[in-house]
Amino acid sequence: MNWRALSQLSLLALLSCLMTGCVTAALWEDGRFVRFREPAAPPNLRLFESEAKYDILVQYDEWLDVSEKLRPRTYWLGQDRKPFSNPHKPAFVSSRAVKGLSPIPIYDSSGFVAQANVGLAAVRVWNPAGFTLYFGDRVLGDYALPVYEVGLARTKKVLLTPLAVTADAGIVAGYLFLLYAQGCAGGHYN
Repeated sequence: MNWRALSQLSLLALLSCLMTGCVTAALWEDGRFVRFREPAAPPNLRLFESEAKYDILVQYDEWLDVSEKLRPRTYWLGQDRKPFSNPHKPAFVSSRAVKGLSPIPIYDSSGFVAQANVGLAAVRVWNPAGFTLYFGDRVLGDYALPVYEVGLARTKKVLLTPLAVTADAGIVAGYLFLLYAQGCAGGHYN
């Protein structure tokens, strides 16, 4: 194989690589290195009433999307606020906060009948994982368990950017070299 054929083949291979996009842009695509914490399946949901705080304590198990390890989580619902929407990370508290609180019964939708003279109760919701809170026969609100982004995605991207820029510069330099080499080889064969 002569130099000209080799350089044209190399140029074709390089151009096919360049057509897939640059390394730096691929590094900074949305969703790259992003990890989420979300409720486990099943979430092992537990609810507690605090008469002193007039609030509901929520406990559930969550998992990181790249791990099988479950982590118990606890947070105050904050009845005085609107239900939060996902993605949202509530202010988590110690699981010891349940000490002295009254458990709230949790039902599956098939086993629950709202009754006027009953206190707080909850019905599990599965998609998304959460619950509907009742006081007697009144609905107090629908609450989804938190799904939120974690990790150092931006930090990883910043740290990898010099390598990506170097790779991009190498690709451009290789392309320019092949163009130069093809020009030189073309001059010798004419």
